Amino acid sequence: MIRASIAGASGYAGGELLRLLLDHPEVEIAQAQSERFTGDRVSSRHPNLRGRTEHRFVALGELQPCDALFLAFRHGEAERRIDELDGLAPVLVDLSADFRLRDPRRFAVWHGREHERPEWLARFVYGLPELHREALRDARRASGVGCNAACAILALLPLVRAGLLDMTRDVVCDLKVG
Repeated sequence: MIRASIAGASGYAGGELLRLLLDHPEVEIAQAQSERFTGDRVSSRHPNLRGRTEHRFVALGELQPCDALFLAFRHGEAERRIDELDGLAPVLVDLSADFRLRDPRRFAVWHGREHERPEWLARFVYGLPELHREALRDARRASGVGCNAACAILALLPLVRAGLLDMTRDVVCDLKVG
């Protein structure tokens, strides 16, 4: 049984992850973290989980070591807190965009700001198994892929592999979310 905790569990991504992990036969939820809702029942923020968990949100400083720690913070928060969180679990999965890009220059281009901890970027494996399945098997740190990025990458991947795209030109993917 894997004991997993979720930091940032009161938001949408954290709630969906809780819902999925509660149904996983090999995962036990150790803790759910939220600074704003510390002490409140998880189901007070996620009514769909009523009757499925009795967990209460804990503060960040109360997180205990576990087997896997998921970071479901808003973008920018995981990179600020990475040093204090990394030692809590042998496996760390960040759902934000903080560690998706390995190159600090590309991060600055796409995010419009410098990464606060650029030395950490290369320590994460981009979590798209279609691209990095072997690296993910033994990864200690993995980044979430992002739904829009995953859709674009998976749609273009067969074209790239078949040599049908001119890689010297920009590719534009127009996604609608709503």
